[in-house]
Amino acid sequence: MNAIVFALRGCSTGWLGAYGNEWVATPNLDRLAAESVVFDRHISDHPSQAGANRAWFPSGPPSGVKSVLIRANHPETDSPADFYAGWSEVFDARPQEGDASPLDPMIRELPNVLDRLASESRALIWIDIDRLLPPWEVPQDVFEAYIADEGEELEKIEPLADPEEGPFDKSDAAAWEWLHSSFAAVVTTLDAELGSVFELLRERGLDKTATWIVTSDFGYPLGEHGCVGAARSDLHEELVHVPLIVRLPNAAEAGRRVEGFTQPADVARFLEPDAQARVDVEPLLARQSPDHAISRTETSASIRTDQWAFLLPFESDRKPMLFVKPDDHWEVHDVLSLREDAAEELEKKLRLELKHEPEA
Repeated sequence: MNAIVFALRGCSTGWLGAYGNEWVATPNLDRLAAESVVFDRHISDHPSQAGANRAWFPSGPPSGVKSVLIRANHPETDSPADFYAGWSEVFDARPQEGDASPLDPMIRELPNVLDRLASESRALIWIDIDRLLPPWEVPQDVFEAYIADEGEELEKIEPLADPEEGPFDKSDAAAWEWLHSSFAAVVTTLDAELGSVFELLRERGLDKTATWIVTSDFGYPLGEHGCVGAARSDLHEELVHVPLIVRLPNAAEAGRRVEGFTQPADVARFLEPDAQARVDVEPLLARQSPDHAISRTETSASIRTDQWAFLLPFESDRKPMLFVKPDDHWEVHDVLSLREDAAEELEKKLRLELKHEPEA
């Protein structure tokens, strides 16, 4: 078997210990990252489910391998029908009413999928997971661990399961804590669920024979810049900076951190059979533009370099923004008025690349 991919829809790097979060407990993903090559600046080019699908599979699933897509997501978050064409098999492990976790069906059925693929010399398992997209199933006990100080007794507060998308007043400390503690509980619960899957893969010996990949299509904004949800969010870190963790067979190159920019199209090259046969990460490093990354939506675009993040809205009533990198990680201080020269050069570069960008 060649590769097992966990597509954690809506996952931003800002919530994972492997990317520096010291508040949210993600021990299983942290362990995986310690055994892996971690790409520190993996930037979504089109931060949406459809955009990521096109980048990952521009011509459909890779040929020459047995390709299995496991839908461990709700039907409401399905991709367009054309995404499911070309797979050797599309296997449903949908969340079921009455299960303790939305991922229980996938955890139950994965051994059967692995059994059926045991004789395949080249196989790809792609697992779509929407656990981080609302509405969330938030365990009360995990949520309370985030809202209570040690030894403190609180009146019972229900976690926020379905936040309203749109404008968010981040100065409202209580609303901020409620929203972020609820999501932190979901992330920690997902990590525990993935831990049981990782253990199953190790028991099957797939830690020695397969590459494991954890990545995402986009991050789900949670009010960091005054908006919940991706629909009207600017192209800030929480939307476009997504994980890419690649665990090679036998944990080859464990602990390696890659600072250069990568984007979802690079993952597509890595999943090709010839690239997988190499058992290294060089296909991911062969970018034509490793010194910058461009993202865009219908209403805006951005370019990130070692020094800057420049955000360009296409709507006339919104202004461009410029942030210093890596110092201003969360893009809080707009310095465009102080560095108009840098912004002008970045805008020229961005518009030139957008001009030559292929049609989506």
